[in-house]
Amino acid sequence: MLLILFCPVMQRIRLLLLVLLAAGASPARAQTPATDVILRTDGTEVSGRVLTITPLELRYLPPTGADTLPLAVADVFLVRYANGTREVLHPAPANAPTAPGPLPGLSETGRRTLAQRDATHGYTDHAAFWGSLGATLYGGPVFGLVAPAVIAPHRVAERNLGAPHPALLADAFYGEAYRQEAQRRKRGRAWAGYGVGTAAWVVLFASLLANAH
Repeated sequence: MLLILFCPVMQRIRLLLLVLLAAGASPARAQTPATDVILRTDGTEVSGRVLTITPLELRYLPPTGADTLPLAVADVFLVRYANGTREVLHPAPANAPTAPGPLPGLSETGRRTLAQRDATHGYTDHAAFWGSLGATLYGGPVFGLVAPAVIAPHRVAERNLGAPHPALLADAFYGEAYRQEAQRRKRGRAWAGYGVGTAAWVVLFASLLANAH
C-alpha cells in the first residue's frame, strides 16, 4: 500500500524539484536603478550619480535625495561608474598608509574594501550550490551532508574567481581580501544547496505521511 502511494508522490516531488532547479538556474532579480560608486581614500564608499567633477570638487546625487552633495576631490580615490568604467581622481593623502602594487595611493583598508565589493559582484560560480544540492537529493540529508563538508573548505580555483580586473589580484591586500570573500560566498552556497536538498526531502516525507493517512 505504501509503495502504491509512494510512486505518485515521487512523481510530484520530482516535478517540484524540476521547478526549483529551473528557478535556481535563472533567478529573478529585482531591478534597481544603476548608480555610480565613489571610493574615498579612507576606504569608505558612497553611492550616487556623479554629476560634475572639477579640479577641487565632485558633486553627486544620492540615491534617496533631491539635492546634490559635494565631495572634495582630494578625498576621492576613484569613481566606479554604473557602466563598469573607472576613473582615478586623486591618490590618498601623503600621510595615509600605502603599499606598492597595482593600486598606488590607496590605503590597505581601501584596497580590502574595494576587493570585497568586487568579489560580491564578480564571483558568480554556483557549482558549490548545485553540487551540494545534487548530492543531497541523491543521497538524502544524512549522506548529503558529506558534500558541503567536502566542497566548502576547498579553495576557489583561480579560473572561477571572476575578478572584474584580474590584474588587481597581484596586489597583496586586494588579492587576499578578494579570495577570502569569494571563499566565504562559496561556503555559503555549498550549505545553501544542502539546505534546499534537505527541504525537498522533508516535503517528500511530509507528502508520504499525509497520503498514508
